[in-house]
Amino acid sequence: MMVCRYDEARLLLVLQIDHSRVAGLFAAHWGNQDFAKPRPYASMVLAAQEHDSGWWDWEIKPTLNDKGYPPDYIGSIRHLGQGVWLNFYRHGIERAAARDLYAGYNVSMHGEGLLTQGMGLLPYMPDYTVYPEVQQFIREQKAFREKMLADMRNDKEYKDFVSEEQCWTNFKYMEVFDQMAQYVCNRYPFNSTERKNGPTNQLSNTPVPVGPGEKDATLTVDVQDEKNAIVKPYPFDVDPLVVSFPARLVPNRPYSTHEEFLGDFYRGERVTVTYRLHAP
Repeated sequence: MMVCRYDEARLLLVLQIDHSRVAGLFAAHWGNQDFAKPRPYASMVLAAQEHDSGWWDWEIKPTLNDKGYPPDYIGSIRHLGQGVWLNFYRHGIERAAARDLYAGYNVSMHGEGLLTQGMGLLPYMPDYTVYPEVQQFIREQKAFREKMLADMRNDKEYKDFVSEEQCWTNFKYMEVFDQMAQYVCNRYPFNSTERKNGPTNQLSNTPVPVGPGEKDATLTVDVQDEKNAIVKPYPFDVDPLVVSFPARLVPNRPYSTHEEFLGDFYRGERVTVTYRLHAP
């Protein structure tokens, strides 16, 4: 759950599953004369769209942090409780893999990346590998991916996309889609300066695939005002790309009980946030 201030009295809550849909929108529109589309296209769009779908297990009945507030996603993996995040992320990976092996493979890589500083791409993130339950999760996922990889090598739909180089390129795509979707969804309004953590406006220097044989790029999201930003270089197939996502409003106050919070959470006013991303 992404938590930010909406106004003096209310918080804006954006669910991770809705942030995930924004990442899927980015993947769906990725590619133009300067940037190659991700391949295999449908599998990569599905992976981006569902990369955080495991959060559904928790977000249908979210808990509070130790101060009585709804917990922001930054740093929440560990504080949700031992094994909670790991268990629901397993479910999300399994659901994606049941529908599309290649998507499941990429969601699994992303899940491991969230625990390992993006497998080295995102040094600003916490390193959770000191925890035994995380080590076990990583072992499980590596074994799971090895099985999926063997199956995909014998599947005409996927076999052309399972080289080590292609899998690593697609992992970088996943991290770019996630970082950009975080940057767009975790602040309100778009030009708010209150958010002090999460991706930078250069997506924490995540390497952005450009095309076969080409050097990775760095994207910059240059916010112009409350609703608009310029993305340089511009990777999408429409200009502007209109990005809308649902959110809900709850009072900005600590709660004394979980039940009290859930009442406001379920009754909270629904709003739609819309931003626009433009080419230079």
